[in-house]
Amino acid sequence: MTRQDIIAALWHGRDPFADPPEALRPLDLQGWRSIHPYLEEAVTGLRPSVVVEIGTWKGASALYLARTMAERGVAGTVVAVDTWLGAVDHWADEGLFAELATENGFPSLYRTFLANVLREGMADRIVPLPLDSVNAAELMRLRGVTADVIHLDAGHEEASVAADLRAWWPVLRPGGLLIADDYDSLGGRFPGVMRGVNAFCAEIGLEGPWSLRGKCRFVKPATG
Repeated sequence: MTRQDIIAALWHGRDPFADPPEALRPLDLQGWRSIHPYLEEAVTGLRPSVVVEIGTWKGASALYLARTMAERGVAGTVVAVDTWLGAVDHWADEGLFAELATENGFPSLYRTFLANVLREGMADRIVPLPLDSVNAAELMRLRGVTADVIHLDAGHEEASVAADLRAWWPVLRPGGLLIADDYDSLGGRFPGVMRGVNAFCAEIGLEGPWSLRGKCRFVKPATG
C-alpha cells in the first residue's frame, strides 16, 4: 500500500501536508528512545510498506522510522496516530504540560509535529492521523488499511495499554511486528505498561514479549 493509497483511504484523498503554514515553528525533536535497535530492525528485517505509530508526540521516532526506510530503500509510509492533546501524564506533569504549547486554552502540539516533518523533508513518508487510538484503529480496519509494524507509545496506564493492544491487534497483519515503548521493570516509571503487555500476551497465548532498553516486541502469528 502506497502513501497515496493511505491518503485515499484515511483522508479521502486530501494530503494533510498539501497546504503548510507560511511560518513554521523551529525544529524541536524532543523525544524518548526515539532511536532504538527495535525500530531499525523492524525496517531492515520486515521492509514494511505500512508502519503505524500510536503516540507520536513531536514526531522524533516517526521521523527516525521514515528516515531509516528512505536510507534503506524501503518504499514504506509511517501513519502517525495521535490526538496531539497529551495523555494523563502530560497533563499531570507541569513540565510536560508546558510542552503542549496551549494557545487560547487548547494544546497546539500538532503544529510542532507538522513543522518537524516538513523541516526534515519527510512529508512524503509520513501521514498524520489526528484521532484517539481506538477510533484510529477502527477507521483503519473499516478502510482496509493493515499494518506491517506497529509502534505503540500512547497511554501508560494498564487499562489504556490493554485497550490499545486489543484495538490494534486486528489491524496488524499476520506475521507483523508490534513494538511497545516504556516497557520497564515493575518498579519503573510506567509499571502499567508491563502489566498490560504481559496480560495481553498471556491472554492470546504468545510467548514473550522480548525487551531491550525500555521497549518490547512480539510477532503476530502467521495464519495457514
